[in-house]
Amino acid sequence: MKLVFSFLLIACFYFGQSQDTVKVGANLSTDQLAEEDYNMGLLALKDKNYQQAAELFSKSLSAKPGFDKAHANRSVAYTHLGKYNEALWDVNLAIIANPQNPENYFNKSLIYMGMQLPDSQSIALDACLNLNHDHAEAAYYKGLLSYKSGDYEKSISYYSMAISSNRNYVFAYNDRGSAKRALGDLPGAIEDYTRATLIDSSYAFIYNNLGTAARLNKSFPKAIAAFTKALALDHTYLLALNNRGVANFDHTDFKSAQSDFELALTLDSKNSFAYNNLCSIALKTKDFKKAKDLASRSIELDPNNGPAYYNRGIAKQMLREEESCCADWKKALELGVKGAKTFINASCKEH
Repeated sequence: MKLVFSFLLIACFYFGQSQDTVKVGANLSTDQLAEEDYNMGLLALKDKNYQQAAELFSKSLSAKPGFDKAHANRSVAYTHLGKYNEALWDVNLAIIANPQNPENYFNKSLIYMGMQLPDSQSIALDACLNLNHDHAEAAYYKGLLSYKSGDYEKSISYYSMAISSNRNYVFAYNDRGSAKRALGDLPGAIEDYTRATLIDSSYAFIYNNLGTAARLNKSFPKAIAAFTKALALDHTYLLALNNRGVANFDHTDFKSAQSDFELALTLDSKNSFAYNNLCSIALKTKDFKKAKDLASRSIELDPNNGPAYYNRGIAKQMLREEESCCADWKKALELGVKGAKTFINASCKEH
């Protein structure tokens, strides 16, 4: 409001009385100047002008050393700028001045996340939740840490805590769905992904996740519809396009599957997975020469594509290339395709 008032004085008294604006500025106390720079810093922070925000908060602190809110928000600006040591110094000063503010601990957790220090991040999140059990974001990030560590049950409990605090927390529903999927609870995952899309239907990746869970649950029409929705939101979403092709393949609609994989190659001509998926269709339609060529192209693009070696081994066996197919299956097994072991045991003389 002081900025607006100064502007009005300039506009009204431009002829002969513009010195009044200088008097207004000169009459501001040190604390008022600090607050003015602080408020302008908040506006810059809101506009994502992080460098400008940091500079304004620094001016505020020059006028009013120990201003805890300026330290706290300069810490946020520094975090966005990737200046984590400076951010940590600021947020610690803010915590010393105001140890009962949960937001300071949450912001500290984000600094540790940027520094890739998950244990320290977890401690800061715990401190935040101890002060505010209903802090949805802190609970959500605790869920992320548990998920990354492979403790899916604990991650579900934290995501549920976040949802209890914020019933419209779309990312918490999505990520809880992923944790349930990891535990094999496909109906639960589908329910959570669906709820997330009802809250906000603008995220293509959530529809892709829904489609993946539905496909694994053998609900192929539902999966195809979800992947189609993801592609309607982002027609260049290559993962969803490949996934829809796989769902069509599983649904024995090979024509639609081939169309999806070929479209994927128009978006990315070097997509190893799309070539291998087309190979799978060629195997189903018993065009073994084509299957071998497609798998070879897939391997050429990605020498570590285990499923492509596996498929090429099958194609070679059908073409009576016995020794060569065993080499492919052994390579597939080496790359983690466990199903190759069955073919090796059945068809290869030296295991």
